[in-house]
Amino acid sequence: MKMPILKINNLSSSEEFVQFWANLYAEAEKEYYYDDNIGKELMPKGVQELYLWKNGGNFSKGKKKTVENNFIAKIEDVNRLDKDILPKDFLNKFSEGGAIWRIFFLHIWQPKRYPIYDQHVHRAMMFLRDGKKEEISTQDPEKIETYLADYLPFYAGFKDDGKRSVDRALWTFGKFLKSPFEKMLDIE
Repeated sequence: MKMPILKINNLSSSEEFVQFWANLYAEAEKEYYYDDNIGKELMPKGVQELYLWKNGGNFSKGKKKTVENNFIAKIEDVNRLDKDILPKDFLNKFSEGGAIWRIFFLHIWQPKRYPIYDQHVHRAMMFLRDGKKEEISTQDPEKIETYLADYLPFYAGFKDDGKRSVDRALWTFGKFLKSPFEKMLDIE
C-alpha cells in the first residue's frame, strides 16, 4: 500500500511558483464574466459582469448600487482619459466605491498595465517579499498607497504570460496562506 504525503518545496523560481499555484486556481465557475469582458471597450453590461466576477457572484442591493453609481456611471469619464494618466491620479479621480473596487476599475480600464489587488494577493506579496503573514490594511488610503508603492513593483518582478497566470498564482497562494494548510510552510 502506498501512503502519499504532500511536501511543499519552499524554494523555487518565480516561474515554477506561478506554474504550480496558477494550476491550483479553482475559481473558474464564473470566469467567463472576466474572460468575455476584459480588454474590451467599456460598456455597462461588461463592467457589471466584471464586478460580478470580482464579487464572486450576485450583488447585495448596496453593492449593486455602488457598482452602478461609482463605476458604470463613470464609463464615459474613463473612456475620455489620457491613457498615460498616472494610476494615483486615476484613483483620485474615481475616489468613491472602496479602494479594492477602485483598483479593480483601474485594472478594467488597462488590464495589461494594472494588476488586480485584493486581500489574497496582498497576503501572498507580504509572505513572498518579507517572509511574513500580514493582512491588508482596513484603511482605504493605506490600501491605495500599498498598491502603488509596493504591489505594482512587486508584480512587475514576475513574467506575465498574458493569461492571468501570475494573478491566479498569487491569489491562490494568498488564499492558501489563510487556510489551515498554511502550516505546511515555515511561517514565523
